[in-house]
Amino acid sequence: MKKRIFLFSILTLAFITSCSDQEDSNTETISSDKNAIVINDNQTQLNQRLDLSNSGVISIINPSTRKGLATESAQLPLTQIAEFNAPKDSNGRTLQANHVAVNGNYAYVAYTLQGNEYSGAIDMIDVSDPYKPKLVMSALIPDTDITSLVYTNNKLIIAGATNADKNPALLSPAIVMNMQLTSSGALTTSYTTNDIASFVTTDVAANNNNYFAVSGNTGSLFKFDNSTKEVVSSKAIEDLRAIAISNDKVVTLSGTKGINIYNASNLELTKSFSSWRDDVQDAKRTIDFIGDKVLVSEGYQGLGVYNMSTGTKIQTISLIPTATTEPEDVVTNAVSVNGDYVFVANGGNGLNVYKTGDQLTLVGTVGINGSSNYVKSSGDYIYVASGKGGLKIIKMEKPTPPTSNSCTGLPAFNLGNDLILNSNETKGFYGSTAINSIIINSNSVLTHCGSISIQNNLTVNSKGKFIMNGSLSQGKYQQANPTVLTVNSNATLQIEGSVVIWGDLTLNSNSNIEFIGSGSSITIYGKVNKSSNISITGNYTDTENKLK
Repeated sequence: MKKRIFLFSILTLAFITSCSDQEDSNTETISSDKNAIVINDNQTQLNQRLDLSNSGVISIINPSTRKGLATESAQLPLTQIAEFNAPKDSNGRTLQANHVAVNGNYAYVAYTLQGNEYSGAIDMIDVSDPYKPKLVMSALIPDTDITSLVYTNNKLIIAGATNADKNPALLSPAIVMNMQLTSSGALTTSYTTNDIASFVTTDVAANNNNYFAVSGNTGSLFKFDNSTKEVVSSKAIEDLRAIAISNDKVVTLSGTKGINIYNASNLELTKSFSSWRDDVQDAKRTIDFIGDKVLVSEGYQGLGVYNMSTGTKIQTISLIPTATTEPEDVVTNAVSVNGDYVFVANGGNGLNVYKTGDQLTLVGTVGINGSSNYVKSSGDYIYVASGKGGLKIIKMEKPTPPTSNSCTGLPAFNLGNDLILNSNETKGFYGSTAINSIIINSNSVLTHCGSISIQNNLTVNSKGKFIMNGSLSQGKYQQANPTVLTVNSNATLQIEGSVVIWGDLTLNSNSNIEFIGSGSSITIYGKVNKSSNISITGNYTDTENKLK
């Protein structure tokens, strides 16, 4: 049986998912072949997939002018900390990232294969070290595409499509896998599989007692019991694309039937709304929530925001192709909410950021390379999948509580894209700050408490001082014209917290670095240029051993 999966808008997954008129699951649980999944935890091999070439501070730009913004974007500093290239299967074929599930410091990434054949993988990435994410293991899953996954109760619930011709116990290719993880959250070969009516399971979701799956075209919504791993009930509805849970509600998205809201306990339909119809048959979409609002990725029509209680459409955020983007590549594929911000993957238009409120307001477009086909934001991180481009990990530089009395009463930064302190000038700021460059001139003092990202150069001139309490991320990784943090003669860089310098560090004669307190760290990816009579004092960790 050939799968019916095609790619849409720069490697965005789309599914044609009708296999038969069967509406119920084949409730027989298929025992796993423990040799089917091949787990690789060889760090030498896995480290080869780490790509830092585009790492460093990134900005949020105006989507029209492609220039940096000086409004809300100044309060959202971002750093691309890594990119992991997509894995290759046992036949050397490059897979493509399409979904991410997060549990604490671990991100689980789903991969599938473009074309008529089946092949998939799941990566496990550790982000406990904020600037050094680690691919700890990767599981290749032969003859099976992994389309979606969710973490629950130390298990991964996995949606996919498998080659049913190679497993006579399966009645259809659409499957739901339940993988037991180790106590530390690691992938295993211990799993069970249920097949459901369709060519492919498009999405999964879970709460404490149950997990749920949807299949497309003439598919259904299925409810599984966490303990027995069996289907306990189902509801037939055509063209299902996505599923999510909000409190006691199960919310599904159909490309022809819009939003349907069910009671999680008995799958009773409580609300149905949205006149949206997808322009592309069976393209994968996602949904997320802000309070009683449901946010829907609506393909070429952009992002739709609905009131779940009334079904009223509150807002439509349309898409306008940029001058360099083909119109067919401009499509809202996915949406993810994290605190005060909403992240929207718009294919060739990139990743847009909105501020929450009565209406979503545009902050700008994240300045990253490549398309944005899926996004998931959780904790301090934004995970962006771009098909065969793999997975980008972006860190939001959130402020920590100040540890110094000198931080008390400082205002938020509001002085634009660049900051120049004149001689004998003193300024101080607190919070999250994104800025293009800083120059601290002679005898001037800048204090920043919280988190700050500086995309380009930071220069502390003679007898100037930069007091940094919290975190600093500066520059870009290995550029042809390197970004530089420069401390000139008799100038001082005072650090209480963590500093990451993605470019070079220049310490001129008689310059000083002072580490205050305990637990401070400095990471330098570029070169360190040191002149004579350099003073480096205090307790600190030099993660790359560059200051010796």
